[in-house]
Amino acid sequence: MTMPAATQPGLTVTIEPLTVSTFEPFGDVIAHAGGERRRFFPQVHDHVAEARQASFWVSRVDEVATLPLTVTQLERHPFSAQTFLPLTGARYLVIVAGSDSSGGPAPETLRAFLAGPGQGVTYRRDVWHHGMTILDGPAQFAVLMHKTGRDDD
Repeated sequence: MTMPAATQPGLTVTIEPLTVSTFEPFGDVIAHAGGERRRFFPQVHDHVAEARQASFWVSRVDEVATLPLTVTQLERHPFSAQTFLPLTGARYLVIVAGSDSSGGPAPETLRAFLAGPGQGVTYRRDVWHHGMTILDGPAQFAVLMHKTGRDDD
């Protein structure tokens, strides 16, 4: 589901480092952050029963963003978490927002995180997010999510 971001004149968002703790309300940071050999990410498989079609693809993003960035559209996936794993070494922005009382994006909750080349993300189901915003050059991402097959996620 995509929706124009509500207009909020003068709203400025400071870019934060992407960390496990700061991003936790929105999803998981996909990176190894510990001493154990493996780190598992069960949230990548979070989906409702009707979204049983696993889908895995590679997306290419050619447009390099310049700052300041104006966010005009956000999307969310109500049936499945969505995971992005960078296949190239570009830094990118992870831009997310909570929902307002009507279920649309709430501009006052907008946050932007700077992801390094070794960090992927999983957006929780229903988290409003902006498309991948590349800062260093064209990039490719492996993407995983589940779909209903109705073209509604």
